[in-house]
Amino acid sequence: MKKANKRLNEESILRVESAYDYAWQVGDVEGIVACLTKDAVLVSPRGEVASGHQEVRNLLSEFLSGAAKGSTHTGSIIRIIFVTDDVAIVDGEAQIEGGEFADFSTLANHRFTDVLVRSGDSWLIAQIRAYANY
Repeated sequence: MKKANKRLNEESILRVESAYDYAWQVGDVEGIVACLTKDAVLVSPRGEVASGHQEVRNLLSEFLSGAAKGSTHTGSIIRIIFVTDDVAIVDGEAQIEGGEFADFSTLANHRFTDVLVRSGDSWLIAQIRAYANY
């Protein structure tokens, strides 16, 4: 991948990651789902697994209207690695603040790996794997 294209793709990926965080902040589950491929898989730091838009929607709707209601999610990207021109691995750390769930210590700050795929001129998240800190 040419250097200029790599920079543009990295910027596009960072926009998707920021849109995910913003949608979480405002409790917009549909905004989060819009960042994902239709067959996306989400593995939460609590060990829950959701596949596809509807399962992800259900999981996040329950979480954001319950234990994580009013919380914020802030991702910090550590690195972006392009596997191919159309597939990227994003490693990062996320911080969840606010909310009411009891075991905040292992979930509030956690690492994650996202797999993104190019969709036309933009990128979508195909896999989210969040790891609780034990």
